[in-house]
Amino acid sequence: MGKFAAKKHMDLIRSGPGRQKSLLKTNIVLLIALSVLIFLMPVIPLDIPLLSRILLGLVVVSGLFAADFSSSMFRILLSFATVVIGVTVLGLFLSESDSLAYLTFSLNTIFFVLITIALITHVAGSTNVSSSTLLCAVNSYLLIGLSLSMLFIILDLTVPDSFNLAGDEANIFSTFLYYGFVTLTTLGYGDILPLTPLARSLATFTALFGQLYLVIIMAFLIGKYLNAKNQAS
Repeated sequence: MGKFAAKKHMDLIRSGPGRQKSLLKTNIVLLIALSVLIFLMPVIPLDIPLLSRILLGLVVVSGLFAADFSSSMFRILLSFATVVIGVTVLGLFLSESDSLAYLTFSLNTIFFVLITIALITHVAGSTNVSSSTLLCAVNSYLLIGLSLSMLFIILDLTVPDSFNLAGDEANIFSTFLYYGFVTLTTLGYGDILPLTPLARSLATFTALFGQLYLVIIMAFLIGKYLNAKNQAS
């Protein structure tokens, strides 16, 4: 099954228009999954573990097909994605514990970081600015915010009371998802505060990384656009 999926994926993105079309479709699916998880889940009044896990699984699957990989790397990531989804779903059938939550968020974070690196590599290696390139850049930014939000959760699970949380502390995922993106964009309302040195360092890193990413990725995109325009003329 894994070999068939890997071969099918590589056949789809092997060359030219077919590759761009495949990447565009998978990045649209990834963008929709990320948007629902990040923007709609927090406004749902009920805490629905099944829905959040389904959305995380959808992000994992769509992220797996959203960038270019060698066949060997794709097989490795496919196996890793299976483990990530398995552990995420396992939380529905076992009593919730800090250890299981720590494992779930850690595995998801590692996977999202790997996919983010692949998406950024695709943007950097593109010869022109296409729709798929732009979507890769947007999805990379959202995945960075999601990954850093999960790092905040992992820190809070590892070192309790690392943050002065506001609002509903029961829904920790939505709370830190909000805090992660507010910090990434350097908006900083101040309703959630890092209390420990490690929490403050992570918050500082998040704010700086968010700004550096935007500057660097914009430089890449503008440079590629101008280069393609000059070559066309």
